[in-house]
Amino acid sequence: MSERKNRQSLLMPILIPVGALAIIGLVLIGFSRVLLAVSHNAATVVALVVATGIVVVAAWVAGRRRVTGATLFSMIAAVTGIAMISGGLAVVASPFHEEGAGEGPGGEGVVVALEAPEGAAASGFSTEALSVPSDQAFTLAFDNADPAVQHNVVIFDGPDEQAPALFTGEIITGPSTVDYAVESLPEGEFFFHCEVHPTTMTGIATAAPGGGEGGGGGGLTVVAANLEFDTDTIELAAETETTITLDNQDAGIPHNIAIYGDDTLEEVLFQGEIVTGPVTVDYAIPALPEGEYFFHCDVHPNMSGTVIVAAGGGGGGSGGGGSGDQTPPDDGGGGGGATGGAATASIAAQGSVFDVASLSLPASTEVTLTFDNRDDAAVTGPHNVAIYDGDTALFQGELISGPATVDYAIPPLEPGTYEFRCDVHPPMTGTVEVS
Repeated sequence: MSERKNRQSLLMPILIPVGALAIIGLVLIGFSRVLLAVSHNAATVVALVVATGIVVVAAWVAGRRRVTGATLFSMIAAVTGIAMISGGLAVVASPFHEEGAGEGPGGEGVVVALEAPEGAAASGFSTEALSVPSDQAFTLAFDNADPAVQHNVVIFDGPDEQAPALFTGEIITGPSTVDYAVESLPEGEFFFHCEVHPTTMTGIATAAPGGGEGGGGGGLTVVAANLEFDTDTIELAAETETTITLDNQDAGIPHNIAIYGDDTLEEVLFQGEIVTGPVTVDYAIPALPEGEYFFHCDVHPNMSGTVIVAAGGGGGGSGGGGSGDQTPPDDGGGGGGATGGAATASIAAQGSVFDVASLSLPASTEVTLTFDNRDDAAVTGPHNVAIYDGDTALFQGELISGPATVDYAIPPLEPGTYEFRCDVHPPMTGTVEVS
């Protein structure tokens, strides 16, 4: 009997820790759904409390002079009770995750992207204006692309950091990404910053119905799918800040929208943050003067098009006296002629086709060319008339969205044969005879 007691006394110091570890594993597995359901901070607290409870109870059992089956059963019951109470309190205190949501609610709703690019500590976030939905939880997909630098996002209930903090995101070291689950915000404007760099990394989040999706509350949406934009023309109002929403539907593929003075890319007017799909992001486009510009994706330059900036949102205007009359002149010049001493010509576009295959213009004379765009811009996009000598542009008329007419002032041309076409739809083409 004495020998048996000695064996038990020798084995107990080994069996109890092993048993405690086994119980820890069983409890953690059993409460895995709870740990996954709450935020990672709450899950960590639950795990630590349960582990501490197990160690304390096990130490109490090990310190007893006699350990019976009832004692071990009491130990298991105590540990289970600690786990249940801790898990219950965590669930009550911490909102549940939706699967795939990152942190808290909003994983299945609107996703708003924000980037801290390389050098953000000095230059700031990728944008100072965010559009987010009001009265709806959303996911803030934060991409810290700044190597070895810590950043986060804090949202305040007011115009500056003096207001109460509504949301404080986890600080992450770049390059890294995190999905912040932000609870619903009422309509209004909210200041946000990085608490590590609070003076340089700042911005305003505007919460509005439909914000963060479908055009950012009054802007326009460009879709990127299958390595193509859904449009080759973006029309903007002149001298007006505009929101463009990029809907990147290409899973795992990065895209952005960048606007340049022309296709030489020498003058950068705007470069949107690069986001990896599927995700949407709102770009705050600065006010631009009237004109035609070039846009593309910096990652896939073949994804490109024209930005038309015009008064009234880029629509065409009626020229002074242009009638759109398509009757060829009496001189048989295929659309050119003279009326009352002024050289004039006319051409129309309908069904993405010009109504004439050739134009006849007088040499060394300024000509008024009346262009009648009869196409609905919502179907075909805008058109124009441009004249080229090979790859050299002799004249490029403004793009207009139909139905509308415009009078182009064609400068004097030297005798010769040239080509005319629509810059948006190059298959719309013809011949210009200047004599």
